Amino acid sequence: MPNKTIGYIRTSKNNQNLGVEVQKEALIRYNIDSYFIEQISGRKENRKELNKALESLEKGDTLVVYKIDRLGRSTKQLVNIMSELQEKGINLISIKENIDTSTPMGKVIFTILSAIAELEADYISERTKEALAVLKENGVKLGNKGLDVKTVNKIKKLYTETTLTQREIAEKCDVCIKTVYNVKRKYRLSR
Repeated sequence: MPNKTIGYIRTSKNNQNLGVEVQKEALIRYNIDSYFIEQISGRKENRKELNKALESLEKGDTLVVYKIDRLGRSTKQLVNIMSELQEKGINLISIKENIDTSTPMGKVIFTILSAIAELEADYISERTKEALAVLKENGVKLGNKGLDVKTVNKIKKLYTETTLTQREIAEKCDVCIKTVYNVKRKYRLSR
């Protein structure tokens, strides 16, 4: 059986400039046999499609990604994936960084870029925390604005005095269904 080439594409909900189509377009020239695509943060450990892609690969196969950070944001994640690929005899190609781990130099570059990807993610996280702290310091209220008493009372009344479903109550009160559930639970409402 000939070796196969698998393409893995990941987009973050926050990162639309590396959308599925951009990545897929870059992977086309590698004659990808099948694609595994998901939209999830690179910091998340449990990425179902990546796991499926890794499970489908066998010795001599190749995993192709658009950019190294599509596989993970921490050096630990990337090194673990690389170790798994090496143990199984699978090559990795990262297009943007021009990495091909079938070469010794490709392996060294992969490790260095893994560390840089983690550093970049840490900087982003740090800047976000600093910006939120400044907003809080300046009196900006962060998070959900909370429910006003009028809306809570309307939810309570509709829940206890009608046969409307929680979804219908949510629509009438212009809140999400989870809010209706939370009010029901907090005030121990029953029918």
